[in-house]
Amino acid sequence: MRPINEIIVHCTATSPTWWAKKSLKAQINEVRRWHVEDRAFADIGYHYLIGRNGDMSEGRPVGRVGAHVKGHNTGTIGISLFGGAGASADDKFEDHFTDEQSGALQALILHLQKEYGPNLKLAGHNEYAAKGCPGFAVRPWWASVQSDAPAPAKTPKAAPAPASGGLGAIIAAIIAAILKLLGAKK
Repeated sequence: MRPINEIIVHCTATSPTWWAKKSLKAQINEVRRWHVEDRAFADIGYHYLIGRNGDMSEGRPVGRVGAHVKGHNTGTIGISLFGGAGASADDKFEDHFTDEQSGALQALILHLQKEYGPNLKLAGHNEYAAKGCPGFAVRPWWASVQSDAPAPAKTPKAAPAPASGGLGAIIAAIIAAILKLLGAKK
């Protein structure tokens, strides 16, 4: 496994209703098409994507370097939230994303910290580029949700494992277990 030292949060810059009736898999495949066909990437740039209802799924396998922040892909994991169209770096999380996405993002960050170490740096794309993405200041958001918790207000649902195999299923099971433990501490 490649060494990981940072998580970088992104948004898809889509409207809250973008492809609302489509499955998370269909939405991810569309983002993959944007990255592969429109930008000539080898695969989708993000390692994980989180839908509006809190479902999450793997994009590019974590074992492969992502394509999500120019000059900052080595040693990082890219997570993208669906939504964030027209976002500014100074906006609040809730201006563009749902409670379910917040819970899923928290659970995924906790899982990744357990997997790769509690000292993983956490950043937003807007810290490396003159962009609004992901549409909020990641570290202050993380500090506030960690002080508010012990658990997210709503329990996110884990998406079915991606077709690519067992790692997604293992991650989904771990995240479900973490969410169950967090819910028990309410």
